[in-house]
Amino acid sequence: MSRRLRAILIAGAVAMVAYEIVVSYVPGPPPELIFVITNAAVGLSFLVAGIAAWQRWPASRLGLLFTIVGYAWLLPQVGQLRYALPFTISNITANIYAASLAHLALAWPSGRLRSRFERGVVVAVYTWNTGQSIVSLLFWNPRTNGCAGCPANLLLVSGSNSIEHIFDVISVPVGLTISAIVLTLIVRHWRSARGWSRRVMVPLVWISFAVVALSVVQTVTGNLNLHVSNLVLYGIAPLILLAGPALFVASTLRARMARGAVGSAIVDLEPGAPPERLRDALARALGDSTMQLAFRLPDGSGYLDTSGRAVDPARPGQGRVVMPLGESGEAVLVHDQGLEHEPQLVRLTASAAGMALEHARLQAEVQAQLEQVQASRTRIVEAGDAERRRLERDLHDGAQQRLVTLTLALGMARSRAAGADPELESLIDSATKEAREALVELRELARGIHPAVLTETGLAGAIQALVERSPVATTITALPAGRFPAQIEATAYFVVSEALANVAKHAAAGSAQVTIRQLTGQLMVQVSDDGAGGAKPEGSGLRGLADRVASAGGVLRIDSPPGSGTRLEADIPCT
Repeated sequence: MSRRLRAILIAGAVAMVAYEIVVSYVPGPPPELIFVITNAAVGLSFLVAGIAAWQRWPASRLGLLFTIVGYAWLLPQVGQLRYALPFTISNITANIYAASLAHLALAWPSGRLRSRFERGVVVAVYTWNTGQSIVSLLFWNPRTNGCAGCPANLLLVSGSNSIEHIFDVISVPVGLTISAIVLTLIVRHWRSARGWSRRVMVPLVWISFAVVALSVVQTVTGNLNLHVSNLVLYGIAPLILLAGPALFVASTLRARMARGAVGSAIVDLEPGAPPERLRDALARALGDSTMQLAFRLPDGSGYLDTSGRAVDPARPGQGRVVMPLGESGEAVLVHDQGLEHEPQLVRLTASAAGMALEHARLQAEVQAQLEQVQASRTRIVEAGDAERRRLERDLHDGAQQRLVTLTLALGMARSRAAGADPELESLIDSATKEAREALVELRELARGIHPAVLTETGLAGAIQALVERSPVATTITALPAGRFPAQIEATAYFVVSEALANVAKHAAAGSAQVTIRQLTGQLMVQVSDDGAGGAKPEGSGLRGLADRVASAGGVLRIDSPPGSGTRLEADIPCT
């Protein structure tokens, strides 16, 4: 709205309110103070709402309609001037405000009437409300109908009370029918609306019932000459009309609350939330249960929403609007058309959805990279274990067998040399001893590379062998039966092996315990001792062990307070 138009509207509003106050007191006896206050409050509230609506929705006609209602309400007050022409104009325009109210209600919230039928209804309302007043004035003589001090009626043709009464009686069903049609159309608008538009229609429905009820009471009592307190009809009743500007205030507050709700919804979403939760969060914040969040198919042939339904951005459906998210157009938001009248809310929603999707995309990329790293580390460990098994097998089938054969050959040689040459016999004994020690060391080396007992007997047998060889008194409190995947068994075995080696080398412990339990979805391995404690997780052995456990998707925890022993626990996923 231009500054000049805004200035004209503000000046007109001030002038009309000032006029309302002046004509209420000069000339003639002043009306009751409540009439002045309520009339001025209603007129001014509609004018202010019109200016604000024009400022908020420059492209909408709501500002104009609010302003028309305000001026239409104040215009009949010209009748307070005790002259014939102002008095006649006041009676002609007495019901125009009701027609403009109906126009405003039927055009809410877009500012435009929805069909040709509704345009016809609005024209009929303006025509009837104005024409009924004019026809009534043709047969109404105020000076003979209880208003001796009133100015003359310039439209008076015949002061026939009977004709006037007949016309007033006929006017009642016509006026009630028009009111019923308008109210029915408003309710129909509400029932057919969806999402955001339906929410902003709710206050209008309640206000419409109250205003129509007021109009019916005024029509019936005025045309049938029923006695109702003027304080009720023209003092308190106009306060109901303040609900019209309250509708604008409610719409403004709802939009602001929605903006805050959108921000809160995005903040409350957990990092990397899936698109389904993003869509649900935005739908709840905006009150638009029909909102759709759709993504372009990989082949670019169309879009699918989070429910798997096809979405055509060119034809989103009646009353629906497509809003691209980001410059690439990979995602779109399909929302209720009523949100177009809240551009700030639309921009906030688009920005929030775009940032959330970008965050989710980055989270997905990071997760994919982590999975690749995890898979790569697992492959490295598996390749290492396979190479360990191959080396152990080669040592067992090659060098170890040769040493066994050499030992047997030396034994046979000693038997033949017995008693022949003491020095040769001693030399053969020494060679046999060295061969046996070499065989033991080779077996220990092979076992360190990959324990054959693990392959042959499984985790239970391998752990039992470790405990039996441990120089520290070690007990097994729990040990699962059955076999596990090779990687799981190897990881659990090396956890126990490294832990018992550390107990023997550094803990100065008197005893140790080994516990392995199969829990739901995981294998829990625990080794504890009563030694000096103070183990450092950053040590090369424990750090390498933690990496090995992590390669299997598990977690290694170390609790080693000084002087209170050490407890090493590994949780290894195992379905």
